[in-house]
Amino acid sequence: MSGDTGSTPVRDPGGPVNTRDEVLAAIRTAPTPPTVDEIARSLDLHPNSVRLHAAALRDSGLITQDSRPGGGRGRPQTTYRTSARGAWTGRRDYQLLASLLLSELPGSDDDRAATARRMGRAWGRRIAADRPAPDARDRVVTALDELGFEPTAGDPAAARSPEDELELRNCPFRELVDPHDGVVCAIHAGMLDGLTVDGETTVDLLSFTSPQACTVRMRARRPDPG
Repeated sequence: MSGDTGSTPVRDPGGPVNTRDEVLAAIRTAPTPPTVDEIARSLDLHPNSVRLHAAALRDSGLITQDSRPGGGRGRPQTTYRTSARGAWTGRRDYQLLASLLLSELPGSDDDRAATARRMGRAWGRRIAADRPAPDARDRVVTALDELGFEPTAGDPAAARSPEDELELRNCPFRELVDPHDGVVCAIHAGMLDGLTVDGETTVDLLSFTSPQACTVRMRARRPDPG
C-alpha cells in the first residue's frame, strides 16, 4: 500500500489530548520537578486527579517520584520527573518525515517507482530473514498481519487453491498514498517481492480493488518448460 516504538505511548499528532498526556507533558516541561499542587495549578485540575494520573504514570515507568523539603517544618513535598522513557513521549510526526523523504526521490515518476520498489524489496528481504516460516505464503500472511495491513485470509496451514487472494483492509501508509501513490504502492509491492525469496511463489499487489481494500494475489510459480 513500520520501526520499533516499544511500549512507550506516542501521542497521535492529530488525535485528542487526554489528561494523562497533559500531566506527563507538564512534568516533562517543568523547569524543576513539580509537585502535585504545582501540576494541578498549571493545568487547572483538581490535585486528586493529578495524583491519580501521576501514580499511573509512575507505575508505567514514565515518571519517577522524589521529594524536596517543604516550607518551614512541614513534611517533604513529593515531586515528579520523567524517566528516560518518559522524557521522549512528546508529539511525533512520522507522516511528515516520510512525506519529505518520499518527495526527494530523484528522477521521473517511473524512476521513482523503480527506486521505491527496490527499497521495498530490500525491506521484504530483511523481514524474511527475521521471520522464518514454512513457506513464502505463510511468511507473506504473517508479515502483512504484523505490519498492520489486516489481511483477510483463512488458516495459512490449510489446503490452498493454486492461486490465493488476500484482501488488505488497512494500509499503515494510507495518508501518504494520495500524494505519493505510485511510490508508496511500489514500496509495498517490492516488500512483497522480498518476502517471496524462495523463488517458488509469485505475488502481485492490486491497489484499491475496492474503496476499502487492496488485494494481494499469490500463486505457485510455474516450472520452466523442458
